[in-house]
Formats: sequence, C-alpha cells, structure tokens
Amino acid sequence: MSLCARNAITTARGRVAAHAKVAARTARRAIPALASTQTRIALSPVGGNNLSGVQGRGFAAVVEKEPEYGNVTGYSLFQSKDPFRLKTGADLPQLEIAYETWGDLNARRDNVILLQCGMSASSHAASNTRNAAKGWWEEYIGPGKPLDTNLFQIICTNNLGGCYGSSGPSSKHPVDGKPYGSRFPRFLVQDQVAAQFELLDYLGIKKVHACVGASLGGMQSVCAAAMFPDRVGKFVSISAAAKSFPGSMAFRHAQRRAIMSDPNWNGGDYYDGKLPAAGLRLAREIGTITYRSGKEWQMRFGQKRSEPGLPGAGLAPEFMIENYLSHQGGKWVNNYDPNSMLWISKAMDSFSMEKPDAEGNPCLTAGLSAAKQPALVIGVQHDVLFPVWQQKQIADCLRASGNKSVAYYELDSVYGHDAFLLDKACIGPAVKGHLEQEPGGAMMLWQDQADTTSRVLRSLLARGSSADAMRDMFRAMSGKEEVVEVHALHRVCKNAFEGRVKAEKIDSIFLNKDLPQMITMDTWKGIWQAIEESEREVYLP
Repeated sequence: MSLCARNAITTARGRVAAHAKVAARTARRAIPALASTQTRIALSPVGGNNLSGVQGRGFAAVVEKEPEYGNVTGYSLFQSKDPFRLKTGADLPQLEIAYETWGDLNARRDNVILLQCGMSASSHAASNTRNAAKGWWEEYIGPGKPLDTNLFQIICTNNLGGCYGSSGPSSKHPVDGKPYGSRFPRFLVQDQVAAQFELLDYLGIKKVHACVGASLGGMQSVCAAAMFPDRVGKFVSISAAAKSFPGSMAFRHAQRRAIMSDPNWNGGDYYDGKLPAAGLRLAREIGTITYRSGKEWQMRFGQKRSEPGLPGAGLAPEFMIENYLSHQGGKWVNNYDPNSMLWISKAMDSFSMEKPDAEGNPCLTAGLSAAKQPALVIGVQHDVLFPVWQQKQIADCLRASGNKSVAYYELDSVYGHDAFLLDKACIGPAVKGHLEQEPGGAMMLWQDQADTTSRVLRSLLARGSSADAMRDMFRAMSGKEEVVEVHALHRVCKNAFEGRVKAEKIDSIFLNKDLPQMITMDTWKGIWQAIEESEREVYLP
C-alpha cells in the first residue's frame, strides 16, 4: 500500500477523534507568540446581542463587519501579445493582467510579496495614490502592518478569468473586438499562478520574498510554492485547500446553476443584452451562506424579524437573515461579471496538487514535495466552504514530504471563511511574524535600511561644522524632550563615526564616564569632545 493510501485511510479513521484533540495539538504547533489565541478568540463587544449558549465558548458579541472591496481604478496593466498556453492545451490569444503595488522595490529586487486574492476580488487590496478607496485587505497593508511597506513591495493582481482588468470572459477578443463570452477557454488554478509569474518576469523579479493568499489565493500560494520552488522564499495559505472536496464543489455547482438557469445568461453571451442579474444575485446569496458561520448569524440575527410582530400575509423576506442575504446578493449585480464566477469556480473545482507517488497513485504528499519553503497554514474552525481539516491536510502533507518549517495555526473565529477579511487581530500577527522571522525573514532588509541610514548620517556629519553637527544630532534624537537615552546615543555614535573612530574606543568612552541613563545636552558635549579627540588619533581598522 502506498504512503498516500495509508495516509488517506488513517485520516479518514481518525478525523472524528482528531477534532477532539485539535485545540491542544495546534496550540503546541502554533507560533509561540500566538499560542494564547490559538483556540479561543475574543471579539470586540457590541451591545444588544443574545449570547445565550455562546459565552462558554469564549466569544464576546460579534462585531457586524463586512469586507471592503473599493472601486476598481488606477491599476497598471501587463499585456503580452503572445499566445498564453493553458494547462488544458488551449491557447489564450493574448494575456492581460491588472495589478497594483504598494511599497518600494529594493535594489536587489528581492523584497516582493505576491498577494494572491480570492475569486471575486480585484487587484485593489488597499488604498494608494492612484485609488484612495479602501481595498479588500486595507488593514493588512501599509507601514508597520502585517504586510509592511517599510520593508516590502506588495504586488496584487486581478486573477486570470476576472473582470477587473485581467483577461476574462468579459474581455475583448483581439480578433473581432467583441467580448469573449462563451469563447473564453477553460483554465486551471495553475494557469492563474503561471500568469502571475509571467507578470513577475515582465517586472524583472526573479524571486519573491513570499506568496500570501487566502481562499482561492491560498490555493494559489501553495501552488506557487510547489510550481516555482526556486522563486518563492516563503508562503502563507489561509482558509484554503491543496485539493477541492465535494462539499465546496457542491456549493459552487449550486451557484453556477443559479446563473446558468437565468434566461438572460444566453449560454454566456449576454454582453449585448440583459445581464443575468437574478441568477447572479442568487449565486451571491448562496456564496454568502458559505462565507460566514451559523454561529455569527445566531449572534447577529437569531430569529429576529425585520419588522416586529406576527408573520405577514405574503412570502416576502421578513427575517433579518433573509434581508441580509438579499442585500449581499444585490451587491454583486453590476459589480461582478457572472461569467467570471462560472469560469473561476470551475477552475477551483478542478484544483488538485496531487502527483503520482512511487506506485503511480495520485498523492498530495508527492505533489507538495517541492515546497520546502517556510510555510504558514491557517484554518478557521467555523469555515463552511473550506473546512479546517483541509488546512490541516496541507500542513500534514508538507511535513510528510520533508518540509521542516511548517507552522499550522487554527482559529476559533466566529466569522468563518471570511475571517481572513474581518479578523485582523487574530490573523495579522501570525502573518507578520511569519514573513519577518528568520530563516528567510526581514533581517537582511532591516540591515539594508540601517546601512543606508548610517551612510547618510555619516555624510551629513562630515559636511557641517562640528558644533552644529553635535547639536543637530542631539536635537534630532531628543525631539521635544531635553534628554536622550544613553544607550540610544551610544548606538548612533558607533554608526556615525564608523570608519573614523574604532567602535571599541566609543564603547570605552561611554563605559568609563559613569554616565546616567538619560543624557542632557551638557553631558553630550563632553562625550562629543572625547570622541573628537579620539578621531584625531591614527585610525587603524
């Protein structure tokens, strides 16, 4: 019996028992700093919710939050006039990929994070100078945030098959200028990843610091790590899978049937006629049921009616949950292309990272064997669309294939699948820690910035008068205060006088003067004089 077959049998027999033990096991495996939030996440309170039967699980009242998508303008467009060969064997006549960036690319071009998005998201993950609207991961991108633009350049694309600038069914065919519609070729998730790396080639980026994705994007991050192991430094996969399972496939099938049953769908060629709005609305309502959790809805809505009182005479929506779903369905109309949902969801259904094992059997462990990079896998216990055992499966297969740097982190978040959009307090620290910790972390990037700052400081000190430089340096460090912490001054002096005064000499000046913890300007003058006297000595590095 093959290794994969034995693993599959063991997984099937042990899944029920494993769920009872998962909290303790995942807490030991989680990033240490996050162990306290591994199994019980408290959410910010709001008033007026019925928490009966909920508080014992560690939940406070749920915050009523919805994802931000923003308007889609201001993106850059990569265009390749060459045919793009798909895994299905078909050719896309030309490839267009919409993308946006945040942060600066360093000189080595190795500080890029490729952010891979979900099915209906655009490239607009966060606001920027070209589009001030909030993006779908607004709270995660920026200075000091989980995807820290002080360190990294973030690149996010609209997926192949999408409708926000990238090639998709609504794009114009280069031959006749009409929308592809039903003519758009089928593709796989692997093709979406290959298209993203075509963009990276165009941008001159040989290797990314990390791939980060959730949902479909989490599928893509796993896929990228295995497809391009020499071009991906780390990866983060949130609420995703290495192989689609029948439960999520069934939900997506129901969504597709809703659209395709709308008479206005017209086999996918509706762009000159009416939008299949009713089908799209229903598809979004079905999707929303899978994106959130029953626990959240019990806390937010319960069985409350929108209007108090007895049921009315008709069958119109009367419960709050019904109106919520109707509202969510309406948000997709004229905002998302029905064909994009059909084509991308089919790619998700077909997704599998399996490869033949030694006995020729399909095997996830074999398929993930090339992904040896440090990996962070995050699952959510209340996820209906991508059950948490699928994320556990990713982590287990990575470890079984020989990856020694796999962190598996399980959230007890009430937001379900949408936790990656709404629960930054839980997911953000894990992502930031993984991206910046060694090995393969941010130490070299921080060192680059420190070296640059030191060179600028030394250059500025060398240009002005000694007295002015001494005063300016103190005032820059003290701000509005009249004192500076002695250890901070010590470190800056070693950087400022590098190449002019030996570090050991500066150490001795600070150590031999019996200095107080906080240094005044007068004390600083004495230190500066001592350093200048040392500078006149012959410097022998």
